[in-house]
Amino acid sequence: MPKVVYPNSCDAKSVFQFCSEISSLKGEDEVKIDFTSMGRIEPFTMIYIAKFIREFNRANPKTSVRCGGFQNKEYAANMAFFRAFGLKHGREPNCVDGNDRFVPFTILRVQTIVDEATEEWKNEQDIIEKRAEHLSKILSQSQTGNLVDALTFSIREIMRNVYEHSKSKSIEYCAQYWPSYEKVEIAIGDSGIGLRESLQDNPYIQVSNDSDAIQQALMPAISSKNYEGAIIDTNDPWHNSGFGLYMINRICRLGGNFLICSGDHAIKLDENGKEHIDLGHRCKGVVVRMVLNTSRLIALSEMLKKFRNEGYETAKKIKGVGLYEASAASQMLSRDFDNGA
Repeated sequence: MPKVVYPNSCDAKSVFQFCSEISSLKGEDEVKIDFTSMGRIEPFTMIYIAKFIREFNRANPKTSVRCGGFQNKEYAANMAFFRAFGLKHGREPNCVDGNDRFVPFTILRVQTIVDEATEEWKNEQDIIEKRAEHLSKILSQSQTGNLVDALTFSIREIMRNVYEHSKSKSIEYCAQYWPSYEKVEIAIGDSGIGLRESLQDNPYIQVSNDSDAIQQALMPAISSKNYEGAIIDTNDPWHNSGFGLYMINRICRLGGNFLICSGDHAIKLDENGKEHIDLGHRCKGVVVRMVLNTSRLIALSEMLKKFRNEGYETAKKIKGVGLYEASAASQMLSRDFDNGA
């Protein structure tokens, strides 16, 4: 029976190599995953690998995947990692909200967002922000402050992307805050159509591969719904202006980093620049890792104003973008624009 050894590192490239090894074994009767060497495990590792193994199982029903060496991995079990891909060990996803500055593996169905919005007579985006703020307060163990605002904005915008563009039936997320390291990591994934297919709705964007699609999606004013000639209600504070991903990656690059994966490619951004990574397998949908340096966060309004102005200058050079004003949602939290701030 072929065996794949779980990496002892949370390094993204180690995670991708592990998934590529599993992918290469499709068609085998049996595959064993050995978790003995699992050490530190972080949110992105859990979201990406659990999602990949689950999708491998669905795509290869004749291949029996067996697991070993997982019995004493208490943190991963408590974070619902194993149950998330079908191994009956540890907590179930969605079992608890989390506490002590962590949010375990959670699967939020898009229909749940729609149902809550209907019940509360609100926009779906308002429900997403409410959930994002709830998660932010758990992670920060605070009710207000720069960290709560930055986390709420970042989580909301990624979840909005899933809801508005991906056609995925669910949003998967996991998060952890390490105050002693001044670091917060949030991972969010979906199993939708991916960036390349989504951007094809924009007639001004021509992407021939997943690398191009990711790079386009990270630019300001680039969206499948925001382009010259598109019908957009700019009075709607939630209108899609294509600034969400751009704003988030700028926040993360303040001493942290931003990683986005879709198709066969990933791009990592930090203060030192941009790194392209060939996955060696296919990532269905999109998976994002946001790492924030809490010591570098200032008031959200100040950060976003600076990034917005710089984004406008960049957007002016991009052919075919709508160049509509960035939506209120791309510049602040709904509690601010609802109050006319």
